[in-house]
Amino acid sequence: MTTPHSLQAVLQESLERYRRQSSLTPRQWQVCHHLLDCRTAAMGGLQLACDHCDNREPHYFSCRDRHCPGCQCKVTQVWSEKQRHNLLPVDYHHLVFTLPHDLNGWARLHPKEIYTLLFAAVWHTLSAFGKNRLHGRLGMTAVLHTWGQNLSQHLHLHCLIPGGALTDSGEWKRNNAPYLFPVKALSRHFRGNFVSRLRDKIDAGELTKIEDKPEVKTLMDNLMQKEWVVYSKACIGHAETVVNYLARYP
Repeated sequence: MTTPHSLQAVLQESLERYRRQSSLTPRQWQVCHHLLDCRTAAMGGLQLACDHCDNREPHYFSCRDRHCPGCQCKVTQVWSEKQRHNLLPVDYHHLVFTLPHDLNGWARLHPKEIYTLLFAAVWHTLSAFGKNRLHGRLGMTAVLHTWGQNLSQHLHLHCLIPGGALTDSGEWKRNNAPYLFPVKALSRHFRGNFVSRLRDKIDAGELTKIEDKPEVKTLMDNLMQKEWVVYSKACIGHAETVVNYLARYP
């Protein structure tokens, strides 16, 4: 049997077998079928005809799904080039802020609100640490990933952070430590800020699909008792590699 080389070929060979062994969400099924149909007759298209030899060649439309490597290849290249161009001649740190899986169900009900809270809580956390520890303003490039490599829901924010801060006087203050900030302190600040913002949303009635029941309070209390995961690693000399990694995965 020939080994498939494209994602579309892998889906054609494996999707039905995977369906019998596991389960996918409706959104995951939708994405898989978009990828299967991309640039095939299922998407429709047009036919080009030669005036001289009467040769005819069909050109099928693309799916334009954000998860499709074929449709997003050019977009990915443009984004990567722009981010590499914007890199400063300083050391960088790669940080990942992960939401507990307890919130996966809420994220499916209110994805925009939960993702917005994630970005806001992460930026507030990093800004506070930059101001308190480096006495300046940090920079950040952040990319949201919603799935893990095994197609499981896994909400985390990748952040590429310059190793220093810009002071109010416009001077660059370099971070001289081998790490950016202590990850345990980061995780606890991130946890408290996110849960506080989430409580405010619920109290304001903005999460309409989540009723204010006793189990909601229990979940919120449990979230505060967990240790939230923050990953941090210096990427000295290879920030471009991190940019390329972030561009590859939705």
